Amino acid sequence: MKLHFLTALVFSCWATFVSAQDPIFVVRDRIGTVKEGSIQRITSANSLEMLSADGKSFTITNPVYLTRKNTVSPRFPQSRALWLLNDDCIKFEDLLMKDDSFEFESSDFVSGAKTLIPLLDTKMIWLKNPLGILDPVSYRNKILDEIRAKDFVVLNNAERVEGVLESLGAKNAVLDSGTAKSEYKSDSIALIGLSAEENPKKEKAIEAVSLVLASGTRITLGEFNLSMGILEGKTMQGAMVRIPITKIQQGVFLGKSVTRIQELKNINLRQVPFFETPMEAKGIKATRNSDFLISGSSYSNGFSTMGSTSITFVLDGKYQKLCGFFGFDDIDGRRGRADIKLLADGKVIASWADRTWKDGLGSLDLPLAGTKELTLVIEASIGSKINWCECLFFQAD
Repeated sequence: MKLHFLTALVFSCWATFVSAQDPIFVVRDRIGTVKEGSIQRITSANSLEMLSADGKSFTITNPVYLTRKNTVSPRFPQSRALWLLNDDCIKFEDLLMKDDSFEFESSDFVSGAKTLIPLLDTKMIWLKNPLGILDPVSYRNKILDEIRAKDFVVLNNAERVEGVLESLGAKNAVLDSGTAKSEYKSDSIALIGLSAEENPKKEKAIEAVSLVLASGTRITLGEFNLSMGILEGKTMQGAMVRIPITKIQQGVFLGKSVTRIQELKNINLRQVPFFETPMEAKGIKATRNSDFLISGSSYSNGFSTMGSTSITFVLDGKYQKLCGFFGFDDIDGRRGRADIKLLADGKVIASWADRTWKDGLGSLDLPLAGTKELTLVIEASIGSKINWCECLFFQAD
């Protein structure tokens, strides 16, 4: 009897210790409920099993956002990053080219695991910033947006050489220009771009989770399961990865009924950044490969508004809900001030008066059933750069 009691006591203490070591996440569901605790299991994009601080188990149905408590999400990796066709970005170590794939290790994955990503699914290998490039982020994004028929290398001095990448090892890379094969030492290369041909693998609307990891890695998993503190999943390129939950900083759950804001059609923008005469534009340019900085955290999917702006989204009654985040930019929004309104078919459904950078991160959690047009109206001063991030429209299930 004593043995059973001692065994139960030891197990209870061990379980309490393990629970205390688990990271705490703040989770927001589709109806706007916010709860926090350690995540015990994730079996689908529709359900999270969690444990509260007082040891009570509970389930979150239809989670949308999860954020690691008392941390900030890191920026994109500034070096040794593998950029993929779906704009995922993985921080790597010891990357090699093997046949038609790149093989590498990542500190974000379970130690010692090798990952293979097909060349066809790769946009770019960013090793370091080329010398003389004053704005590496804009330079990087320009390359990511290129459509090109050939591979190329950019050397440390920013010289660009085109050809076909034949090999990439720990010490050397070989590029075939068509007339000659040139060998470059790996430490002389700043980045390698892969030909941007039409990808035969078309992404379908599936249940997925988009994650930000400790190193700045952005990765999307289409199949996943969390058990014993390890998230096992399959990337959109079909690679199996194992991620310790301690590496996860931020996550967005996506499903078949979810539409990202930049996927909408017929978006009308009217913007007055610094001039008296309004500028008309056909749409907004939302990106997935830039850092949108709010309250110290980086968000990677969004768009920015500058100054007084009016944006109309044509919804045609298809959507039930809008969720997202917004806030003044940490760099270019510190001096601004704005009044913000959201109108559904001309009726104000949310408003924020005299908003500034000091107000930090704001949340969007708005019902839209039957709405034909959603209009965002901003009346702002100079220096009012506002970031709108991870904005999701939900259709009826």
